[in-house]
Amino acid sequence: MSDRPVLFLLHALGGSARSWDGVVAMLGTEFEVVAIDLPGFGDAPAAADLSIAGVADHVTDIVRIRGASRWLLIGHSMGGKIATIVASRALAGETGLFGLAGVVLLAGSPLSPEPMDEDRRQKMIGWAADGPLGDIAARAFVDGNVGHALAPAADQVAINDLKRASREAWLAWLERGSREDWSAEVGHLDMPALIVVGGADCDL
Repeated sequence: MSDRPVLFLLHALGGSARSWDGVVAMLGTEFEVVAIDLPGFGDAPAAADLSIAGVADHVTDIVRIRGASRWLLIGHSMGGKIATIVASRALAGETGLFGLAGVVLLAGSPLSPEPMDEDRRQKMIGWAADGPLGDIAARAFVDGNVGHALAPAADQVAINDLKRASREAWLAWLERGSREDWSAEVGHLDMPALIVVGGADCDL
């Protein structure tokens, strides 16, 4: 087994493990990378339990199976909230989660309810009223959440991921997960953390 640190990458709402392709390519061979499809996104089917706790269980199961002796969690937006909760489990001494060295949160969703504009939330919920997102909704979501246009290949990955996201997982986050308050349960985590934010970041 490799002694390289293992990075577990958790994507944002509507993304997938492929969201990290560019990052993985730039990391080279210094790390072992495990990009995770969260339930209902990418190639992962929608789980019966799409609560925040259920999604965190999905991630902890993958971490335990990998059995890394030194690992980090990297979470983007929605994935940031999940990463923080998994980190709290590791610091609490849960079995199979030894060795967490730190977290990186890229525009991470807060543990408290996400301060999302309610009209925008309802619009995005409406996109999935009759099934998965279509071309127009996917395009609107990407354009509304980037500071400038993505490179063509990355843009196509983002659009494709959004269109194959399960309706159940999309709604679970917007209607429930983003509103769950974990701040009291998680509290203060005494561990190395890198918080990455941008000047053009909005509620998503």
